Amino acid sequence: MFKSVRLRLTLWYVLSFGILLIGFSVGVYLILSRQLNDRLDELLANVDQNAVSVLSDEMRESGNAAQASKETLNNLKLPDVYLAFFQGSQMLATNYTKDRLPVFDTDLLSTAAGRSGEEPSFVTLSGVSRQGARVALRSVKIGNSTFVVAAFQSLFETHEQLEFLRRTFYLGIPAALILAGLGGYFLASKSLSPVVAMTGQAQRIGTENLHERLRVANPNDEIGRLTIVFNQLLDRLESSFENMRRFMADASHELRTPIAIIRGEADVALSKERMTEEYKDALLTVQDEAKRLTGIVDDLMALSRANAGQRVLNVNDLYLNDIVDECVHGMQVIASVKGIMLSNESQPDIAYKGDEELLRRMIMNLLDNAIKYNNPAGQVKISLQIEDRQVRITVADTGIGIPAEAATQVFDRFYRVDKSRSRSAGGSGLGLAIAKWIAEAHHGTINLASVPGKGSTFTVSLPL
Repeated sequence: MFKSVRLRLTLWYVLSFGILLIGFSVGVYLILSRQLNDRLDELLANVDQNAVSVLSDEMRESGNAAQASKETLNNLKLPDVYLAFFQGSQMLATNYTKDRLPVFDTDLLSTAAGRSGEEPSFVTLSGVSRQGARVALRSVKIGNSTFVVAAFQSLFETHEQLEFLRRTFYLGIPAALILAGLGGYFLASKSLSPVVAMTGQAQRIGTENLHERLRVANPNDEIGRLTIVFNQLLDRLESSFENMRRFMADASHELRTPIAIIRGEADVALSKERMTEEYKDALLTVQDEAKRLTGIVDDLMALSRANAGQRVLNVNDLYLNDIVDECVHGMQVIASVKGIMLSNESQPDIAYKGDEELLRRMIMNLLDNAIKYNNPAGQVKISLQIEDRQVRITVADTGIGIPAEAATQVFDRFYRVDKSRSRSAGGSGLGLAIAKWIAEAHHGTINLASVPGKGSTFTVSLPL
């Protein structure tokens, strides 16, 4: 209904304040009403008691009930409090001279007479004023006669005081709510002003100025902590954008080279009539570059699906030593062409649960990397063993090694230490990135230890 947070906060504030204020007002009204009634009852009880005391004295002197009642009225001068004396249902005397005397019916007087010697009973009767009268009835036995003494007072003043309080509430509560609404709106605006400022700053941040950050006024309050978290989010976004730009640039560069070779070979082959062998050589070159393009696209798709969480592991029972043997056998030809000795020092029958296809790809990538960056007549050694409930796959070579400053970047996509050599060898710069993803997908790690000029050792640790 209300799209503005400021208005919703103000509404909730006014509603909560209104409920508290109305509850407080009702409580005050009920307490005051009770106190006024209790005070009036206490006054009437005291007047009643004094009247009984004086009536007893007058009866001892005169012995006449009517005369004693009149004398009692003459002796007691009470402003705004009136007395009436009854014997049975007959009124003996009263000092009330106005028109509307309370209606004392027979049943009421009989009931009061039956409570002789007890505390007075209180009733509200019509008469005296439009609001009625509060009456205290006390029965007393003097000699052989039983009297009922009634002390009463109009409820006009009590009702006037309560009416004044009600009018005060009727006017004061809406005024207080209006002031509370204005104050709540001001406070909500003041409290949300940092959020409004954040919104304006965030709207100005785009891909061109992603390096900008929101200002943190107070890092210790909720808004400040929100700003810090938002800035951290911007840090991650900036890093992701930078990685994406670098990835796109590297991918474009990698794809452009084989495409340029294919196009160049096609242009040269079609520029004039050639011998069959020349066409065959051109097509072989196109085929090799097409294979390279296919490998790059496949690697890109694999990493893209991995990042999107679309590649689910197909976990099965397997023997890692069998996979290592197959990979070594498959890479043996490539190693022999370069004069590199490839050896396998794996332990037999190491059972494991994992994705056989991905594990094979990881080992092939590591062996391929070790062969590509090795020296002629070098060595590549792969070993498989169990240590501390971990399966360790180690691939060591005697190649060119990796400088210490590049050791943390070799697992990045398209990163190469020797760019010219990797392209000539057909590398895409994605093999180690894929190997790292596969190891982490199996809750493992991959580490590098390298000495420039002496070789590198990659160690994959997979938990059993």
